[in-house]
Amino acid sequence: MINAMERIPVTEASYPFAAADIKCKFSDIGYVEDEYFVSGTANVYTEKNGQKEVLLEGAPYTTRLLIRRPERVESFSGNVVVEILNASAMMDIDRMWVNSWEFFTRNGDIYIGISSKGHVVDALKRFDPERYAPICWDNPLPDRTPPEEDAAQFMFLPEYESGLFWDMLTDLAHLLRKEGDMNPIAQYGKNVLYLTGWSQSGSYLMRYLKSFAYRPEVKQGRPVFDGYLAAGSGVEPAPINAYEMSERMLGNIGVPKGNIAGAKEPFICVNTESENRNAFWYGDFDQPDFKFRTYQISGSSHDSYNNLVEYYKGRGEEDVERIGGKIGYDGVDGEAMDYPYEGIFNASFYHLYRWVREGIPAPHAPKIETEITGPEMPDPFGAYVRNRTDAFGNAKGGIRTAAIDYPVGTYSSHSVDKDGRIIPMFGKVNPFSAELLKELYGDLNHYRELVAQRTDEVIAQGFILPEDRETHIEAVVALAARRGLE
Repeated sequence: MINAMERIPVTEASYPFAAADIKCKFSDIGYVEDEYFVSGTANVYTEKNGQKEVLLEGAPYTTRLLIRRPERVESFSGNVVVEILNASAMMDIDRMWVNSWEFFTRNGDIYIGISSKGHVVDALKRFDPERYAPICWDNPLPDRTPPEEDAAQFMFLPEYESGLFWDMLTDLAHLLRKEGDMNPIAQYGKNVLYLTGWSQSGSYLMRYLKSFAYRPEVKQGRPVFDGYLAAGSGVEPAPINAYEMSERMLGNIGVPKGNIAGAKEPFICVNTESENRNAFWYGDFDQPDFKFRTYQISGSSHDSYNNLVEYYKGRGEEDVERIGGKIGYDGVDGEAMDYPYEGIFNASFYHLYRWVREGIPAPHAPKIETEITGPEMPDPFGAYVRNRTDAFGNAKGGIRTAAIDYPVGTYSSHSVDKDGRIIPMFGKVNPFSAELLKELYGDLNHYRELVAQRTDEVIAQGFILPEDRETHIEAVVALAARRGLE
């Protein structure tokens, strides 16, 4: 139950962690950004024989929301995208916003990021002890026995209870549908709600669908969320609380393989090559109570230069350093992954909107071509599949843009640091020489023609939006120019 919703003022000295205002120039595009603290009570749940039960009722909490919205109510699209902020790096990361903020803002969408885990509390309070003093995810049952360290998933910190999140999310979704002063977007009227999350947050989304979304007391007569988009994630749901192991969905529950917890509303999962090693998607579904698409982006990796370095330049980078974090690429072989895939995420949200609001199913996409390696020869990540590759060493199949059909390098979903350790999520590109680029494409003008033609084909397929055409073409051509094609 939510008891209070408080907007926290922004000053020169006190502003939200992960503030996007400066980077995205909200004053130029008619957007505003607010931070709210939400206080209430939440249950802690356990899972027995595949069913959830209440372990403790009414634990108090205070968490935060980042709300980015059109300044003018008339500009609102009707879409509200709620992102489960990623906590893998022990701080709030709004990766889905980073990938698609230009789409959200030109469309007139409202974006709401919600902190999803007590693990970020320390980082917030290091960032601004006074501003974030009220934030509280205290563990109401600290005497439980934690899982063994080598078996614990999603990390374990005994002072916090991540299992408070499920009621936080449900209560927020219900509040956003209601009139009244406590609803921070009430003035915008009726809305369509979407839930999204990146990486670990995608697993949170899957847990929510598996254990909460379809219970009568949660639904209250209608879907909690109207559509879902997970990205950079596999099939495993997050643990239901901080002390219990997560079970693997694949093969453990009575639903088709590839199903995301039996989502009845439209669900799109967008994966890079990094997660595709172990995701094991078995196809798309168009059943009345099972609407699912898997989109797999060839030539991409979980982290990239654009979303983990370029976006944070300026104050964002300083803010991360302020809490003791680090933004950067540690690979030594090749260059940081720079495949421009943001347009594919934009198209994915566009198709999810149409599927939900107009009943138009999202297009199907080809899958990355893989082959079984077998347990006797797993790849360095323990997976038993690997990508089939073309003459340039790039993955075959998947959603393809001009950047991989007319490549300027060989893309890999992982890299290696100076000590020889694999960096599994931040990929690399080994650039082609200027001489090879000239042999392949002639000159930069001809390359631009090839890229434009291929981009128009991808637009026709539905995986780049017409509004992103010029931005995408320029991004791909810039890669060739930087590598010496004249």
